[in-house]
Amino acid sequence: MVYIRNKKVKGIDYAYLVQSVWDPKRNMSRQQTIKYLGKASQITIEDIPEEYRDDRKIQAFVAAYSSYQEERKTLVFKIQEEMFALLTDCNVIGLVDIYEKYSRLFGLTEFYDKLLKPIMYRIGDLWQQGQLDVATEHAGTNTAISLIKIINERMTTKTTIPGASSKYKAVICTPEGELHGLACNMIESLILKEGFNVYNISTSIPADYIIEYIRDLQPDIIFISITLVENIKSAERLVQHIQAKYNNKLPVIIGGSAFNNRDQYQYSTINAFLMKNASFDDIMKLVKSSIQ
Repeated sequence: MVYIRNKKVKGIDYAYLVQSVWDPKRNMSRQQTIKYLGKASQITIEDIPEEYRDDRKIQAFVAAYSSYQEERKTLVFKIQEEMFALLTDCNVIGLVDIYEKYSRLFGLTEFYDKLLKPIMYRIGDLWQQGQLDVATEHAGTNTAISLIKIINERMTTKTTIPGASSKYKAVICTPEGELHGLACNMIESLILKEGFNVYNISTSIPADYIIEYIRDLQPDIIFISITLVENIKSAERLVQHIQAKYNNKLPVIIGGSAFNNRDQYQYSTINAFLMKNASFDDIMKLVKSSIQ
């Protein structure tokens, strides 16, 4: 197995291309240096011997550490292309393998922001343009849902401590009529990672049932996701009902692709945080400040 080992010296990261070699005398594996790569921030893919350049772990390290923006963009694009092929081929195992390797370096938020989210937008755009048939679009979306489900199950396992209860509760929902829950499931991952108790009740539920659920649960924050523009008005009414019950004191974060191309939409009459064209990183920063 070949990988890059990172060593910090006086605050500076240096990298070595190494491989695990079995030592029969000592009955254990040991690291053997293939090549010293220098400062991690100065590495490009050209510094890697050609036979190792397609290795996912190698590409991930270079993309994460390199200070060369064009180099990072090229490698991220290559990863996206591989994930696109795996999604449309319904290859969940391959996607989990990529997630495991890249999330260790990028983190979950960046995995979603830089990799999965752009690919899902691309799949949707290709379908709308007639360049991708509806069956393939559904296959890709369902495969993404399966991937996120696996990630969420792992997050739940990591953050659940027997006998302990999280300090905060979050409800994730969509307005009535909204049938797209992919973004909700991604938000669930990130909130779970922060140790919240998460109640994901998407997709489409009548507003009265959501209000009743919130009244009984008493959450600390609400997320509302909207994919289709025609569901914005329904979301407005839902927020109005929520804030009327809580005297505008319950943090409500609303967003989704429905707002991405609506430059004139002000959303000034509703007391909620509108996350328009926002990254998941921005959303998580807002979550932390809202709770505090």
